[in-house]
Amino acid sequence: MHPPRLLFAALFCFALGPAVAQEGGDDSGIDVSEEKPGEEKAAPPDDGHDEEETRKKNVGLAGGGEQDDGDEGAPKVKADLQTRINEAIKNGVEALKKLQKPDGSWGPVRANSKYDDPKARGDFVRDELGPTAWSIYTLAKCGVKKNDPVIQKGLKYIEKNTEFVFDVMGGQPEQDAATNEQKNVSRKNPRTLTTYESAAIVLMIEAVFEGSGKLTGKHAKRKLVTDSPTSAPDGSKIPKDTWKLMHERIVSLTVGRRASKNKGGISINGQQNLPENGQKGGRNDGGWRYGQANGDADLSATQFVLLGLRAASQAGYPIEKVSPNTWALAAQYVKACQKGDGGFGYQVGGPSYASMTACGIGCLLICKEQMELSAERKPPEWIDGAIKAGMDWLDKNFAAETNAGAERQELFYYLYGVERVGDLSGRKEFNGKDWYLRGAMLLLERQEADGKWSDATGYPPTDVLGTCFALLFLKRATPPVVTFREPAPGE
Repeated sequence: MHPPRLLFAALFCFALGPAVAQEGGDDSGIDVSEEKPGEEKAAPPDDGHDEEETRKKNVGLAGGGEQDDGDEGAPKVKADLQTRINEAIKNGVEALKKLQKPDGSWGPVRANSKYDDPKARGDFVRDELGPTAWSIYTLAKCGVKKNDPVIQKGLKYIEKNTEFVFDVMGGQPEQDAATNEQKNVSRKNPRTLTTYESAAIVLMIEAVFEGSGKLTGKHAKRKLVTDSPTSAPDGSKIPKDTWKLMHERIVSLTVGRRASKNKGGISINGQQNLPENGQKGGRNDGGWRYGQANGDADLSATQFVLLGLRAASQAGYPIEKVSPNTWALAAQYVKACQKGDGGFGYQVGGPSYASMTACGIGCLLICKEQMELSAERKPPEWIDGAIKAGMDWLDKNFAAETNAGAERQELFYYLYGVERVGDLSGRKEFNGKDWYLRGAMLLLERQEADGKWSDATGYPPTDVLGTCFALLFLKRATPPVVTFREPAPGE
């Protein structure tokens, strides 16, 4: 399969998604003011509101301050803390830009084994395009415009390296003996993309061209925006060929490609473990693995794919037309990773720890939202109880400075997971602590002098990925769901 080249001639500026500020006191010594009773103002209408007035009212909101166009009635952090957060975001963005390599990339993920042969040990390239797509996504979420030279250079790198793609599960192009990077990618030796690479590319496309538009209550009974997954809906800002690339990545992640009987060729399974792909009854049905589809799955890879599919849905892509059971099957897999204590493990049967519990809750929130919005399938009755049990576990175990229960701390990855749960659900506190203010203070303390964040417990490139996760947390990058209401005490 040879995806068409991206078109970057038509460039549009995008508006940032809203950031939601925190309310209430905090025992860390941070002074947080609240709107006084009776001073709340009605939310502006969906269309036609005065952007300048909204901007003025949002000065002081955590997650980027005056740049945000969000909840005008939200409480505001004190100006000195807001200034520090905004400065940290600004410096982090500049640091991430400087980490870009001359070829336009941000380097590959490196690990000590191959995806297709875990017994092989060494410094192997994995997810070669992932950090680049993830960095562009992060910059877009932080307000960097699509015509910025850094964004353009990164997009051209993605374009060049997705020109020849063939999604045959199990094989990857030969790696160079000196650098371990894939070599001689061509029509005869095409690239195979991992789940993380494909998901990150989908996230990148939606953020750069559509600006991560927020779903609202009026979409609660929405019909699919377009009946043709190969054609962008009316009004889409995603160029035609870029939409096709996104479509091909989604097909690869879900149902795969079926060869035409008239033209011969080969059928290629998707990367989700689907029952119809011979995995019926398997404990990993519905999940994804970082490498190739082989009946195995993990919660971390699954959450990256679900984030990408949700972003595509926000852009108007009809996931349910391509893979009707994706959300329901994914929810089943995520639930299988939940332990009796309410927490979630990395894989089915694994121990509970904080980053995976945040990951599991976020995945279930997304699956529930998408099933309700699509009107194609009702969420299972158990899903609210599973979300609540996960919330209760996180409520007991949350601490900004510790990924509770984890052998590998990967602290910035963990905080980004907490941000997703907090912003998806609207939850403001865990364990009696304002999760955003606690996490923000920790990130302010651990930002390096040159503006980046590095996490020695994460996978290389630790500075690139650490900076991305920190910025996504500080910027409050996750649009909230529109269908979730946390049960009141006693419900």
